[in-house]
Amino acid sequence: MRANPSTIAADLRCLSLLFSYPDAAWALQPAPAESGARAAALLARMRAVDSIVLQSEYVRLFINAMPRLPCPPYGSVHLEGSVMGRTTVELAACYRKYGLVCDEAADHIAVECEFLALLHRFAGRDAETAADCRFLVDHLQRWAEGFFDLVDRHDTLGIYREAAAFGRSVVAAAGGGADQFETAGSLLQ
Repeated sequence: MRANPSTIAADLRCLSLLFSYPDAAWALQPAPAESGARAAALLARMRAVDSIVLQSEYVRLFINAMPRLPCPPYGSVHLEGSVMGRTTVELAACYRKYGLVCDEAADHIAVECEFLALLHRFAGRDAETAADCRFLVDHLQRWAEGFFDLVDRHDTLGIYREAAAFGRSVVAAAGGGADQFETAGSLLQ
């Protein structure tokens, strides 16, 4: 049985939060209401970590570490070997179709999951939205596993490893949901 699109969207939103910078505004964001108990518990455990410790680990893993960043959170790094590649531009163009322009790179794991959560809620409405949802899910599935593997290897707190395990299940569920929308979209044409 496939997960409800609203649950998948809520879990994608939670995944976005788990891989967003943990500042004071982040700490105030509520867990998505339709997320399951696993997502809410994971977010609560992450928020229970001392904020300075959590921020330091986030920076070390995802923003700046020497001599090399252990876990680049950008799809283009994993797919093309550099930040802001062709796939980043393609994602940004897709986001603009829906009126979204963001400050962060379009292929950052948190941005991609956030947008996919939004799109997932509406993907069953028409064939174009279903196709865009499939495009985003395909993009995420091509690189997220490698990213989660890096998180597993380099996280020293353990909480980001838990987030990676959760991420694997969410990305898989989103793929199944996108398949469902693709079928529904073909019926709409």
